[in-house]
Amino acid sequence: MATHNWRRGAAVLARVMRDPAEVAAPLDLPDAPDSAEIAAAPDSASPPFFRRPGHAPAGQSDRWLTALAGAVALAVSGSAAAQSASTLVAVAAHGNFHAAGVVATISGDVDGDASALLEWRRGASGAFRPGHPLVRVDATRFVGSLFELAPGVAHQVRITLVDPDGVTAPATRTADFATRPPGLREPTVRILFVAPGGNDGNPGTDPGAPLATIQAAATRLAPGDRVSIAPGTYRESVVVTTSGTAAQPIVFRGSGPGVVLDGADAAIAAGGVPWTSGAGGTWSLAIAFATGHAVTDQGRLFRYDSLADLQALAAGPPGGFFVDGSTLRVKFSDGSPPAARTIHVARLEDGLRLDGVSHVRVENLEIRHYGAGDYGKGIYLRFASDSAVRNCRIHEVGAAGVWVKGGARNLIEGNEILDTSIPGWDWNWTKGSSAENNAIVFTDDIGRGNVVRRNDLRGTFNGVGPCGSLPPPAGFTSETDLYENLLSDHNDDAFEPEGWCANVRMWDNVIADVHMAFAVAPAYPGPTWIVRNVARDFGSTRTSQQDGYTASVLKINSGYPQPVGPLLVYHNSFWTSAPNTPALALLNPGESTWIRARNNVFAATSDVFYKVNPVTVDFDRDALWRSTSGRLAYWEGATYPSLPDLRAGSGQELSGFFADPAFAAPAAGDFTPLPSSPLVDSGAVLPGVNDSPIGDPPDIGAVERSEIFADGFDEGSAVRWSLTFP
Repeated sequence: MATHNWRRGAAVLARVMRDPAEVAAPLDLPDAPDSAEIAAAPDSASPPFFRRPGHAPAGQSDRWLTALAGAVALAVSGSAAAQSASTLVAVAAHGNFHAAGVVATISGDVDGDASALLEWRRGASGAFRPGHPLVRVDATRFVGSLFELAPGVAHQVRITLVDPDGVTAPATRTADFATRPPGLREPTVRILFVAPGGNDGNPGTDPGAPLATIQAAATRLAPGDRVSIAPGTYRESVVVTTSGTAAQPIVFRGSGPGVVLDGADAAIAAGGVPWTSGAGGTWSLAIAFATGHAVTDQGRLFRYDSLADLQALAAGPPGGFFVDGSTLRVKFSDGSPPAARTIHVARLEDGLRLDGVSHVRVENLEIRHYGAGDYGKGIYLRFASDSAVRNCRIHEVGAAGVWVKGGARNLIEGNEILDTSIPGWDWNWTKGSSAENNAIVFTDDIGRGNVVRRNDLRGTFNGVGPCGSLPPPAGFTSETDLYENLLSDHNDDAFEPEGWCANVRMWDNVIADVHMAFAVAPAYPGPTWIVRNVARDFGSTRTSQQDGYTASVLKINSGYPQPVGPLLVYHNSFWTSAPNTPALALLNPGESTWIRARNNVFAATSDVFYKVNPVTVDFDRDALWRSTSGRLAYWEGATYPSLPDLRAGSGQELSGFFADPAFAAPAAGDFTPLPSSPLVDSGAVLPGVNDSPIGDPPDIGAVERSEIFADGFDEGSAVRWSLTFP
């Protein structure tokens, strides 16, 4: 049993919105534009409402809201030039459990100088409070997000369109939405029992006369059924084609520990099969099935494409395999014979496939050793919606622990998904091979509202790829939430939001020992939100330290023509002790729109910033630190030894500072600022992200020392909780 405490192990907790009756006083917005700048057309390279007019001292921030009100009045009055006036066509909102997305559609605005303001409230009465201004993503759409919402609650948003050239009335529209309820319904119609030694000829409704296979239960399903699976090993590939309903879902559930779906050949795993010694330390076995995946008691084996490559074992230990027709060949780095090993050779491709269904859950299963072909999957949600994968242990699977192809409003939570050997393999061999896998991956036209939370993911090549390749079948934004996950030991990217990513939100995650923390190369059309995450010891992998690749908390470089969409990076703690590792490396090639960073810690052992890509950035109020001697930044051909040099040369971090962040115990995963830390009360207030009607200014970084923002719930208590995996 692996227990992970999210207060101290992760140092980041789930946050729930404070009492709706607490209406914020005028907010401290020290870098918000004044009225003259709002009325003027923004610089084409600057994101709407993110132009920096200077840095007012605390207490002068409400001038932004006053200026916005004046700009709204000017726009609605029609006193400006009408030839480029705007019209607010529609507003839509979509709620998940703790976050929501908003899309405002406009017309007109030929010169592109309109902006859209977001306000929100619980219910349909009471005062509105400001949210984060919407982000323009194309000629007709503004997109934004709300964070820290309570689940199962009705909300309302109000959007006000602002255009110096005038707005065709109405300039303001509202939209109602509800967050998803916190609980999951239980089926109540029937229980089907499955157990080793059962008989598929039984009805399956009597625990004393169970079915033998999970597939037999799957063929008998109706809404409201629960499939109770007894401990044991089930060597089968299950396909589910029957849907439940919202009121009566279908649930597959292990009845206790030790319920295992195994895709490997039983005879080879049991041993005693006739292996033959061959040249170069290899061993061969005749097999009657195709396979693309093999695992031993020492870990996963690398799949080679030739006998010569297998003999060389260039990828690394513990060994490899090669399939030549009907012959399986293996070699182990320690020279041991197959008889000394337990070998699991996949003969099934997928563990459990939910095919075009809805309202189906899979819970409390161990799934392992699938991957007979090129795309082995532990659980495959193929155009499934309103379904869930919960509290499963999925390990050593070919391509993905959980693969989501299309589908909307799915929930992946509380799972442990892991692989072995891959972190020790040469990146140059692993990239493009069968081992370039993911713990969780989304593909194709992903629908809105998928949630990935509270999972422990480790040892796969990448952690989570949350974006498909196409827009959602209905709507524009993805509205995908990824939060409170632990990701570690990925020799490429922890999060890889690449593809169609629109309102993808990653917050309260903890990342350790990876090459890249966030790869957005490209995340199109945006926005992509990176908020209150901890990334520790990025750059410590073999990829970073041995294979010659530059690590970073953020990757924007790609060879694709689509640009990285707007990227908002707020309140993260990025800290590494890995040798010669920059905090942020913005590399070529690749096109990007802009990146905005506020209230982050960038702590490195090399350049804090290494920027060669010409992407437009807006960095301020961040804490910068280099724990070794040397320059602060390399910036598009210029070297900046110190923060004053960076400010003078780039115009960035005018209110940032250079200092040791003074975390409690970062090497142990505790990123709470010490009482003397310069991070305490030093952050900028960001509407809709960290604003609060009470308390001191926000701390910089992912964790609030005072816990006012980090875990101050409606009743004002501090909550500590842990997540236990089977």
